[in-house]
Amino acid sequence: MEQKPVGVIGAMGIEVDAVLAAMEEKSQDMRANMTFTRGTLAGVPVVVAQCSPGKVNAALCTQAMVDFYQPRLVLNIGVAGGIGEHVRIGDVVVATACVEYDFDTTALDGWPAGQMTVPGQEEPVRLFPCEEKIGDVIAAAAQDLYGHAHRGVVATGDRFVADPRVGDRLEREFGALACEMEGGAIAHACLVNQVPCAVLRTISDNAHDSDTVDFVTFARSSAEKAQELLRKVMPQL
Repeated sequence: MEQKPVGVIGAMGIEVDAVLAAMEEKSQDMRANMTFTRGTLAGVPVVVAQCSPGKVNAALCTQAMVDFYQPRLVLNIGVAGGIGEHVRIGDVVVATACVEYDFDTTALDGWPAGQMTVPGQEEPVRLFPCEEKIGDVIAAAAQDLYGHAHRGVVATGDRFVADPRVGDRLEREFGALACEMEGGAIAHACLVNQVPCAVLRTISDNAHDSDTVDFVTFARSSAEKAQELLRKVMPQL
């Protein structure tokens, strides 16, 4: 029986190019105006796509991937902003769960920000779960490669967070360790479709960190590390 692929999604080309370059037996399809590349990585079937930034793009990509390729797991890779003084540039955060922090119906129903109804779920959802065992495998390998791998909540919203006060609020309200623009939507779509997911984010900036990096150079080197990490853990997923 043919093994189902592992799906890999990144928002920007620079976040998935290294994985694409390392793949073998490649072929491509266009779905929803996005390119899906099938092949193998470390001998494991994979399908890789660039979704473009933002929650809607990420959800569209995830749904197309599920509909056309039936992945056994969806991985979201890329960079993110760190939250909290202990999450430093160059660290990696492997999500235990994701939250869509900019979804807020508090004025209507009194629910806390991020809590919503979801198709197929009887109870409202605030934290979209990521697969624990897979996250543990990725975090253990990432600890060796990156030096510091954190496990915790990744906060997703349709904004680039540059204000440290916003990061402080996300840490206070959700216990978030990182903020970005796609992971929560991917975890949301995976929950609805009953597909396991994992979110892996390299920290490119932190408003509490005085260090600065060239974003493009950093994103490219982070993608190379992510490719190395995926090749290492793929047979275990």
